[in-house]
Parts: sequence; C-alpha cells; structure tokens
Amino acid sequence: MLHLEYKGVYSTFESEQDAASAEQEKRYWLVWFTDDDTVMIQALSAQRTVVGKQYRLRVEDFVHRFSKEQDFLLQPQVLAHAHLVEHEARSLPDEPYVFILKDKNGDDVKPELISSSQALDIARKEAEVFAREQKTPENVTKNLKSSFEDALAALEKGDRRNALKELTKLADVKEGVVPEHKHVFAEFGSDLRKQKLPAAALQHQLRVVELSPEDDHALFNVARVYYDMGDYGNTIRYLNRAIALNGNLKPAQRFLEYVRSEGKSAK
Repeated sequence: MLHLEYKGVYSTFESEQDAASAEQEKRYWLVWFTDDDTVMIQALSAQRTVVGKQYRLRVEDFVHRFSKEQDFLLQPQVLAHAHLVEHEARSLPDEPYVFILKDKNGDDVKPELISSSQALDIARKEAEVFAREQKTPENVTKNLKSSFEDALAALEKGDRRNALKELTKLADVKEGVVPEHKHVFAEFGSDLRKQKLPAAALQHQLRVVELSPEDDHALFNVARVYYDMGDYGNTIRYLNRAIALNGNLKPAQRFLEYVRSEGKSAK
C-alpha cells in the first residue's frame, strides 16, 4: 500500500493526440507524492472538476513537465472525488487519456494506474482544513458581506420576498461569528435603515447588541430603528439603557428628551 501526500494543483502544456497543429494546451492536475519515488496525478477540467483516472509517474519525468500552481482553490468535494475515483489498483486501459505526456527526452510516458485505500482519510483531512479556513474571522466577514450583497441584488430586481428572507437568515448566522463581527452587522443595519427597511435593519442592529451588550452606541442605534417603526416604548427603553452605560452620550440624551417632549412615551 502506498502512502500518499497531497501536494496541490500543478500544470503542464500538452498536445492533443488528434491535433493537426503543434499548438499546446495548458492542463491542470491534482498531484500526490508517494513513498516510493513516484508521483500520482489526476487531471482537472477547465471548470476544476475531476476528469479521468489516477496515474503514477516517475519523479524524474514529473519534475521536468509539471509546474506548481499557487493559490489554486478547490472545493472539498472535488478533492474528495479525486481521491475516491479508484480504491483498488487496476490494469491500465487501452486508451486511458486523450492527451500525450512526454518525458524529458521527448519519449511517450506510459503512466501506471494507481489508487489508495487511504483516499477517504485524505479527502476528509482536506475538507476539514477547508472548513477551518472558512471559519476564520476574515473569511466569515467576506461571506457575510457577499450574502448581504446578494440579498440587496435580489431586492433591486424586485424580488422583495426572497431578499427579506435572506436578510433575516443573515442576521441569524451563528457559525464562525465572533464579537468583532458586530461592525459588519452594524453596517448592514445602517444600510437597511437608509433604504427604509426598518424591520430588517432592526434584526441586524439587535444582533450587534447580542454580540456586544455593553455597547452604548449599539443600543442607541436600536432605539433609532424602533423610533422609525413607531415603537416609542422600546425607543425609550433602549435610550435609557444606552444612557445608563454612558451618561455622556449626548445624542441619546437629546433624542430621549425629544421623544418625551412629543408625548411619545410608552403608556
């Protein structure tokens, strides 16, 4: 049984067997190093999906033909598929590929078809690494903002129902969210308030308070949204909470005086 170590995506320039000209095409490969001085490869399509089986090359043939592709991101399911194409070693098919590989001397390379019973473990490890990377604060922020932009795009297209549904789901996201993401939700709430969507804005501003309950500005922003919605009781309640945390929060004090002077206090 071979031990495999995944090394990422590499590329080659290959000639089509049936091509009339000498033009070459760039091809991408998943690559594993083995423990017997060989390299295992598996082809990828232009769409980064797996095409073809797994083959083993001599190291000396590999190093002269393959170049490392940096920052080439693959989804875990693609890696899993790549690892799990074959579990048992089989004979090389008569026509296993539609391209020509050449070694350093220009001779045809006849790769050996190979597989590994460790493939599933390798795929799981790759998926775990990918999942951990997606949970970093930076990637969570990126994903949150991307979802918000998608919801706004749906809103602009007139799909209000699904847009509001997605905004609600976004405000409820828990996985990977940490207190520092309060700024992201505060930004969402501010944008939604400007767009005259107070109910959606409230969901995001309340999420800021959930992430940072001692943030007086977050409480003040919730009060402003409640005022937009005509809920003056909650307006006063959140203004009082903000002032209790920061007695020098002048905007909250002035706003509270205004609401009370207008006779809009809760009954």
